Amino acid sequence: MHKPRSLARSSLVSEVQLSIKELIFQQRLGSGDPLPTEHELAEELGVSRNSLREALKVLEATGVVNIKRGNGMFVGGMSLRGMIQELVFHARLSAATGSKELHDLVELREFLETSLMAPVSGACTPAHLDTLNGLVDEMERESHHGMPPAEIDRKFHEALYAPLGNPFISQLLAAFWEVLRTLDEHLPEGTETPTSIVEVHRAIVRGIESRDSVAAQAAMTTHFDGIKRRLQRIDAANLD
Repeated sequence: MHKPRSLARSSLVSEVQLSIKELIFQQRLGSGDPLPTEHELAEELGVSRNSLREALKVLEATGVVNIKRGNGMFVGGMSLRGMIQELVFHARLSAATGSKELHDLVELREFLETSLMAPVSGACTPAHLDTLNGLVDEMERESHHGMPPAEIDRKFHEALYAPLGNPFISQLLAAFWEVLRTLDEHLPEGTETPTSIVEVHRAIVRGIESRDSVAAQAAMTTHFDGIKRRLQRIDAANLD
């Protein structure tokens, strides 16, 4: 029995993806190393340019390949960005149906951020604290006109973990942040005030500055109370 044409094509594209990955392993290429051209890859793998391009699109989306238009193709760096779209979809579905996945996602992010307060407190430098205090000052200025822009909160959390020098922590937390930012309009209004948002960020910095990780963890937990209350209101609405 013959496979339907669409299934056969999908299978071929998947095989091409695996072949490209195997070529990277065999040639011991590292992140940023150039790949052969499309023509060379098609010749080496014995596939059509169309099948090759479909496979490369998938590999680019997942970060395996970095295609720079006009400059060639390169082995991608390790990245978590490929999971963001899937997280957004399932978190939005969870927000609409009141299922548990969104609670789990917030719980995981809270666990990570509170757990990281101890190493951040130990690694902070005067320059790091200046950056954090500067961002909180910016939040405070913006709070006089309403809620501080979400972009400042994103910069704060990026800067918070910079001293750890671990790009995967930053990428993972950025993914969580992007999911919750995307979902913001689908969640009930929060009860926090501009002043309370500034105060909790200031408390996080004070805990880190005094190297009191317990105080920093407590402030971070308070920071998550707002989003957790919004999720509880979704649950209550779905029970009615």
